[in-house]
Amino acid sequence: MAKKKKRSSNQPTTGQPVNPIKPPKSTPSPSSINLAPPVKPVHPVSLADPITPPVEPASPINPATQVREEPSSLPAEVPEDFIQIQESNGAAEGAAKEWGYGTDDKESQVHFFDTSFTRLSFEDSERNTSEVLAADFNAGSTQSADEGYEHVSPEEQRIPDYSQYYELPRLPPPLEPLRTGPQATGGFDVEKVIGAIQNGYSAAELREYLGYYYKAETTLLKENLNAEVRGFPATFYVVETNDAELVRYWIKYGGDPNTTHGILRFPLLAFAILRGAHARLQATRTIETLLRLGASPLVIPAAYYNPFYRDLPANGPDEEELHDIGDSQRFWCTPELRPRLAAALNLTQRYRLWQASGLESATGRERTLAIRKDAVEILGLQYTMIGQRLAAWSLRKSFLVHLAMPFKKPLVLLFAGPRGHGKRELVNKLAYLLSLDVQKVDCTNLNGYDEIFGLKRPGQDYTVGSPLNDFLASKSKERSIVYMDEFDKTTQEIHKELVVPFDRGVYTDRRNGQKVDSSQTIWILSTSKFDDTISDFVIENGDLHDSDLRSERYLTLRRQLHRRIRNQCIASFGAPLTSRITEIIPFLTFNMEEQALIADKYIMELESLIAGPVVKSADPDEDRLIGNVQLQIANNASVCSIIANEHYLPEFGASSISHGVDATITSQLISRYLEDGDDFSEDQAETKYRVGTSEDNEVEVLPELSNDGTNGYPGLDRYSWLKGR
Repeated sequence: MAKKKKRSSNQPTTGQPVNPIKPPKSTPSPSSINLAPPVKPVHPVSLADPITPPVEPASPINPATQVREEPSSLPAEVPEDFIQIQESNGAAEGAAKEWGYGTDDKESQVHFFDTSFTRLSFEDSERNTSEVLAADFNAGSTQSADEGYEHVSPEEQRIPDYSQYYELPRLPPPLEPLRTGPQATGGFDVEKVIGAIQNGYSAAELREYLGYYYKAETTLLKENLNAEVRGFPATFYVVETNDAELVRYWIKYGGDPNTTHGILRFPLLAFAILRGAHARLQATRTIETLLRLGASPLVIPAAYYNPFYRDLPANGPDEEELHDIGDSQRFWCTPELRPRLAAALNLTQRYRLWQASGLESATGRERTLAIRKDAVEILGLQYTMIGQRLAAWSLRKSFLVHLAMPFKKPLVLLFAGPRGHGKRELVNKLAYLLSLDVQKVDCTNLNGYDEIFGLKRPGQDYTVGSPLNDFLASKSKERSIVYMDEFDKTTQEIHKELVVPFDRGVYTDRRNGQKVDSSQTIWILSTSKFDDTISDFVIENGDLHDSDLRSERYLTLRRQLHRRIRNQCIASFGAPLTSRITEIIPFLTFNMEEQALIADKYIMELESLIAGPVVKSADPDEDRLIGNVQLQIANNASVCSIIANEHYLPEFGASSISHGVDATITSQLISRYLEDGDDFSEDQAETKYRVGTSEDNEVEVLPELSNDGTNGYPGLDRYSWLKGR
């Protein structure tokens, strides 16, 4: 058993519950909330000992003088109190059904449709978060749930018990909904919040709840979010849900993405990887969120992701490759666990780890600027895209420079590149990270400015306005995005009308003639007109994809490409409009590795789609007959590489790879599925198929008879309570 260090007088003692953050009794103003300092309970869990659920501490609302016993080195019986707690959960669950949390209504990303004008919105309730909040999650603290332990014995290192992570303790749902404001009762209780999350609490609800208590006391909320709950850091419970939006808000309001558990400091990031063995798409989004918000990739041995573009051996990297395994932050990666880690990591996750290990952190001034301007999540923009390093880096840098400008002026960006290479996706990600509304204008069939802005006074029907006109008027002095797709189809008349809004940040509402402050508007003009110029430049400079973004050579190449596109822009759109464009952002064709990553993305989406239940509807058009199917991907990198090499077409981009996945995997899969049974049933047994490569280096889909996980092992995916979430 590991020995404890002698604790200083200001450290919490074992068994003390986290003190609540109490809401006001007479006024809903968060600033008036009187808070008692929380105490973080420390309850070490020996990896060598059986896991015994601890006695639930006294209610955080009225803490009693209850002291938790020190863990014994001998196996202990399950405490009687814990049995009573488990038995009492039935009543709590029954009560919870009366007010039950709704299905997850987390925000969706911006989606574009084929209509001429489509307005897409995000809820924006978390805007204007304070500077300290952003600084906390962006800096990425290193607080551990097991500080005070050292001198781990060799025996303890050899026999860690990872079965404790198969399923974390279940907490009862709160007896009544979690409320804020005058209706709040009992204050902030982290155990109640975890109980709610385990029983369907949505990301939108969590954001509102944490946002309210954050305004009360930032520091105490952070300490509560990083407390232990029944022997595990609270953040582990949130990651266990595999819900990236829940993880996003938990960390944004103070949760530590670098927290660890146990004597060997099992890291949260490793837990997320192993936890997501089956639900690869959801796990990948969770891992991307953790890395974007400050999780260190260095807790994972480098040989697992550098190089990322290969099939890992079944038992993990060779011993000679694990040169960093002896570091204390990687003690957890024991020989017994290495094959599981190798099987759990998919191609995209390895790419994100590799990407995170090479990206430079934001400078102090960049971070402070983003914090003060309520745009701190823009610092993680590069973690949201596959490929397009130049585009993501240029957008991030241009946006930060624009924020620092001493005068108010719109940010006008030209996204130039071939179709299917991420222009719309980058708009989606920018809007998502900044929680902005987007107005999309399809310029394909526009003939005059009145089709965009509406008729001018005193023309007939001038009071009708237009979707864009009304959007700009509703967003006066607010940050928002206008996305003009296929901008090269617009006329000189439209170009002339845009000069004043681009230059001065002033727009005139067509309906009433009032001036609108559009200085905070982000205008994004998208075009595929300069594809040949970009493609030729990439061919001329073959190392453009691999160069260091901050190297002098890369900056030189970037300036050269920018100059070429700008000259063509003047010829196409005229000098007056081109001179108002803040930044030209080029999108390059995908290289070989990026093509394979796109294939992996579509395979994961297919996995997620067919994993759902079979649905037989009264209306056959609403049937979903392909369901309850699990794919197991062998040789992930090889499969994706074969599909990409055969199907990628630069002129169509990602869509050509999507068609390749359908032709190579989806068709084979459905054909075998239809041959497999006599009928469709909503309660039919799960069917498993294995996707791999044949001796002829062809992708093949075969029935899978084993009970292994998606990538060949059970992993930590034994969470029956999450099925159907």
